[in-house]
Amino acid sequence: MLTDWTSLARKIGSLHEDGSEKGSDKFALKALDEILGDEWIESTVEHIVSFRRGRELAMNCLRNLHSTKATQYAYKVYKSSEGERADQAVWLIKHIANPISEEWIEEFLNDKNVIHWGLGVLDQLLWTEQIQYDDKTKSLLELAEINSNGQLKEQTNFIRQYIEERNSR
Repeated sequence: MLTDWTSLARKIGSLHEDGSEKGSDKFALKALDEILGDEWIESTVEHIVSFRRGRELAMNCLRNLHSTKATQYAYKVYKSSEGERADQAVWLIKHIANPISEEWIEEFLNDKNVIHWGLGVLDQLLWTEQIQYDDKTKSLLELAEINSNGQLKEQTNFIRQYIEERNSR
């Protein structure tokens, strides 16, 4: 497979009309999403949430890509599914750790079926420093404790402690 890097750079916004270019991991990840394509990304997500053999390898590929498209497709699977399939879609969103998933955490924490993975999404985004520990994330930790009737208290305390230690370095 050959890549027309000039066209791709224009498409993802790293090459400007004046000839100047920007480079970053974020542009590289956008480029990989484009190179791999929607069909590959969607079939990979389906492979994972359907518990097919090789799903660990597939998940690790998506995790390394932090793919926005895969995250959005996994969310679509979550919204259109229930039970174990919805649970696995949020599990995958956690592992991909794309910052776009921050906007869905409250929804996950309000869903008894996936509340544990909803907290996992928040944890992973904080751990990988994709999002900041701020008033919003603090309130999400509180929501996890409330909605789980305290069952996630140990995990929320661990997250808080880790953030405090990281911030004190």
